[in-house]
Amino acid sequence: MRAPAVAGAAALALACAAAPARAVITIVTDTGSTYGLVLRVGSPGTTVDTVAFSVTGPNAGLTPTAVTGSQPITVWVTPVRPITASNTTARPVTLRVDSSSGLVCQWSGCGSITIPFSKVSWTASGNDNAASGDIQSGSFDGTANQTIASYNANASFCTGLLGLPCVLGVGTWTYQSRQLSSTTLQFTYANDTVYPGGTYMGTVRFTASME
Repeated sequence: MRAPAVAGAAALALACAAAPARAVITIVTDTGSTYGLVLRVGSPGTTVDTVAFSVTGPNAGLTPTAVTGSQPITVWVTPVRPITASNTTARPVTLRVDSSSGLVCQWSGCGSITIPFSKVSWTASGNDNAASGDIQSGSFDGTANQTIASYNANASFCTGLLGLPCVLGVGTWTYQSRQLSSTTLQFTYANDTVYPGGTYMGTVRFTASME
């Protein structure tokens, strides 16, 4: 069975510019709509979210401090699996980000300078612990395939008499729901390196897959 996969993107800008982080709601189904995977990055519908870091005034001086992004972005990943007596095999779901492109200078004043996305971190809220599969606070590593969350998708399991495993499928079937829902990321630019003044923009791509 092929693995459903969906992708979304969030754009970030450095300096006084505003970059769009388009909302992405994608549904991919497999084998007669039995399996599905939904990824949403940002606001619903056609709304365009903006994340910008303003490195001006005191933040561009001799004692700069980290700069918080203009607004947070919320991420959802929802797998769908059927409830059947045979559906006991784990189906790993993984959320990855591609931040390899960096923040690229947009005008001649800063030339060909690219700021690595490793200068951008996030604080996660509305999440559970790492063992549950939710996104934890962290930072981009500037690679094309960074895993930021993983867990086993929705599954069914069977409990027999006295809490023992089922025998020949006889017992009580329970639906175990697992999804990454409403985890909010507040981004921060480290601002610990002096770069030429200008506007820098880049895009981080989110991809969710279910094996």
